[in-house]
Amino acid sequence: MIYDCVIVGAGQAGLCLASFLTKKNITVLILERDERIGDVWRRRPDSMRLFTPRAMDQLPGLIMAGDQKGYPDKHEVADYLESYAQHNNLHVLLNKNVYSVEYNDKIYSIKTQDGETFQAKCLVNATGANQKVNVLDISRDIPAEIQQMTIDQYQNPKQLSAKNIAIIGDGASGRQAAKELAETHNVTLFCGSPRPFTPQELFGINTLVLFKKMTILNSDSRNIIGRWLRKRNFIPCNNITNKILKKKGVRLYSKFTSVDGKKLISDRGENCEPHIVIWSLGYKEDTDWLTIPDSSNSDGFICQVGHDVGGKTPYPDLFIVGRKWLSCRASELIYGCVKDAQRVANFVEMALKNK
Repeated sequence: MIYDCVIVGAGQAGLCLASFLTKKNITVLILERDERIGDVWRRRPDSMRLFTPRAMDQLPGLIMAGDQKGYPDKHEVADYLESYAQHNNLHVLLNKNVYSVEYNDKIYSIKTQDGETFQAKCLVNATGANQKVNVLDISRDIPAEIQQMTIDQYQNPKQLSAKNIAIIGDGASGRQAAKELAETHNVTLFCGSPRPFTPQELFGINTLVLFKKMTILNSDSRNIIGRWLRKRNFIPCNNITNKILKKKGVRLYSKFTSVDGKKLISDRGENCEPHIVIWSLGYKEDTDWLTIPDSSNSDGFICQVGHDVGGKTPYPDLFIVGRKWLSCRASELIYGCVKDAQRVANFVEMALKNK
């Protein structure tokens, strides 16, 4: 069978897109590498709650249970996505890890590691924003007796029996882990460039909800406001500031630059001797599976951004959804992926008409 569209990835963006395509009578198949829909959320830290309230964490046609102004945990989100797929009768195949894609005679052949091949007229990359944690090459200089792990492998302090922890990277995830671990461990946090913090709520209203109402959150990635937001890269939570982390006992060092024996050293000469290193330097895209020419480069997948063209690629029938800044700041949020999915659904429909 040749499907009209195959979507790789059953996260919120892929599921939302599949729902829109199904309503257009387009035959669609979703390939998901995990055992269950939502497992990527279930692997996140146990204490994690979204920065956005439930009212902004749901897809069209299915309300997330609970206080709409409250903040869901990881299990709520994971279970919600699983329920959404069932509610919309979406065709999802699990344990399908795509490793190769070929493009011949305007047909995509998508190969999975279990030996199956699926064919489609259109292909959508919905593998998501957080795929591979960035790990510096200098990690190879860290002695083998020091355990190294990435932030996506961290779930709770009980995982880590050793006491001295170094976290490299001070984004929201790194700071949240540092704050939590400081209750039971000796924690050093290596920081990068300063980032602004905004309160999670102002006058009892979620900050991102306010930004949405002010249309800031939806400003085109390419305009002045969008570029300013991307440059500022604010963290919408002010309970993990330097002052609060220091009060918890976290040692804040500057940028990690070198290794001397068992010592990790900052660019200011500060050093520590950790038992465990947690890499938390943000994420990069895993482009290995998309093996067709001119679909990726050293920066990741190649695609256009913006409200009108966000998700288009060099191929007329290959699209991307679920990527950070695909059209605006909201693109990486569950709320924001809806408009991106609507736009890409229209792209797919047009591509099929032109076949």
